[in-house]
Amino acid sequence: MYKFTLPNYKEDNIVNLMSSISYSFGKKHKYNKLNSLSPKVLNDFENIVLIVIDGLGYNYLKKQNNSFLFKHLHSKLTTTFLSTTACANTAFLVGYPPQQHALTGWTINLKEVGGITEILPFVPRFGGKTLSKHKFNFSKIMNIKSFHKGFKGDCFTIIEKEKSTRDFIKYVAKESKILPVKTYKGVFIKLCDLITKKSKKRRFIHAYMDELDSIQHRHGVDEKRSNQLFTDIDKRIKILSESIKDTNTKLIVVSDHGLINTTNESEIWVEDIPGLEECLTIPITGEPRVRDCFVRPSKVKVFEEIVAKKMSQYCWCFKGEQLIKDNFYGLGTPNKKLFDRVGDYVLIMKENYILRDKLTDYRRHKKSEKASHGAFSDDEMLVPLIVIDC
Repeated sequence: MYKFTLPNYKEDNIVNLMSSISYSFGKKHKYNKLNSLSPKVLNDFENIVLIVIDGLGYNYLKKQNNSFLFKHLHSKLTTTFLSTTACANTAFLVGYPPQQHALTGWTINLKEVGGITEILPFVPRFGGKTLSKHKFNFSKIMNIKSFHKGFKGDCFTIIEKEKSTRDFIKYVAKESKILPVKTYKGVFIKLCDLITKKSKKRRFIHAYMDELDSIQHRHGVDEKRSNQLFTDIDKRIKILSESIKDTNTKLIVVSDHGLINTTNESEIWVEDIPGLEECLTIPITGEPRVRDCFVRPSKVKVFEEIVAKKMSQYCWCFKGEQLIKDNFYGLGTPNKKLFDRVGDYVLIMKENYILRDKLTDYRRHKKSEKASHGAFSDDEMLVPLIVIDC
């Protein structure tokens, strides 16, 4: 039925990695463990350090075959659907995919706040102050139990200072100690200081950096500035591994997704497709590579005809509830909130196409992003699993 490879949540997925980590710290998990990195292997180490490099795709790393990280490449994993930060990095923080945490992309139609919301900064799509300033409680948006609670050991979350104050981070990392840093360079200083400090308890340390993702969005994948940043991160991880030698630490370096290059020609706008906007009850949500469409009941047939005749070369179209049923978002019982947030129809973009729309008086950017992610290409879906024993 589907002409692409789905995330394999039963094995070799980032969620299986989180299951192994959870079991290693004495806490049961609903998903299978990662066979290639079992809890028994992890149990031998006092420090389990998970370094998440946002935007580091498996295919990209293979091209950097002289790098320190490539030399320690253990295997490849599939990420979640969507292959994007809001879905996949959340899985690293809560241990489970969207089937359980119910975040479905950068922008989500939240019934709880009555509008489309950029979920990670927790602000309305049109901008403004965080919704917590208007007395909206993030615990009403997510209703998943803490991943870190019940761990037999100490938990730490290292993240950029600006992000550390977000309601999202405060919620998902509430049972860990949050350690803010200014930039990705500070991550390595903080890691070295923490790991070399003696502890009576085992430690799980989750460190996140998003600079590689940001620079690839702006300049493209495998572009000079992106490669320079990767080289610097690679060098710093090598130095870190040498600095913490003989500390009984396992460094696990992974990513939430890769990216695919896009062009002005691959950028499609809702307003340029006659009749499409009139079929929608609200603007599209999700990500540029995967769009949730909420369709007027009286316009369903019209919507299907428009997509079939005018958009089939750009995207696949599926009913949202069918994707939930077919385990696109994960396994097991779906979070009830997922059904509110996945569109009546979901458009999954082909090749390197992206789909955008505009709000009233919105002006198109003169410079489009050079890379995007969220869909099913290998560049987006496959992430490296890198393991370094120290």
